[in-house]
Amino acid sequence: MSILQPDLHQQLRAESLATRQRLMDLVRPLDAARLSERPEPKGWSVAEVLEHLCVTHEVTSAAGAAAGTSARADAGAPAREWRPSFLGKLIAGALVSPRKTKAPKAFQIGPTPRSAVVETLHDYEVAFLQSMDDAASLDWRAVKVRLTALPFLAPRINLGDGFRIHVVHVTRHTNQIERVISKL
Repeated sequence: MSILQPDLHQQLRAESLATRQRLMDLVRPLDAARLSERPEPKGWSVAEVLEHLCVTHEVTSAAGAAAGTSARADAGAPAREWRPSFLGKLIAGALVSPRKTKAPKAFQIGPTPRSAVVETLHDYEVAFLQSMDDAASLDWRAVKVRLTALPFLAPRINLGDGFRIHVVHVTRHTNQIERVISKL
């Protein structure tokens, strides 16, 4: 996959906006009882999926912010092609796959989702888009981000991978939420 960085930015931005709108359309009509209801004993409730997305954002946003603030603007970045790193491509591919996966320990949720989980996630998604827009002048291949979910390996992916993984992850869980709601 090779794409100009501004094209990737616009593609991820459009997908993120559409997914956020779809997600909010799904969850805002639900009352607290329906958000917390588990249609399957071993499955997550809608609130738990939303909490997982919030926790993931909290854990990963600090690493992305640190990488972005330490990088210098690059006037040539918009003309460059972006390609995923091996690890970034692997992670995004795993998230696109319909196979069930276990969340890394860093992204595990506590016993009770926060009470304002819907609006918290909405605010996080707005902040994500802003951080992606703010990074438009950086070279997304050159800026490296540490994978906080795998601290024992201390691997790094490029900033574009981080943005792509985030969008794919939220899309994956929006699909999961849609399936859970259909069983309520």
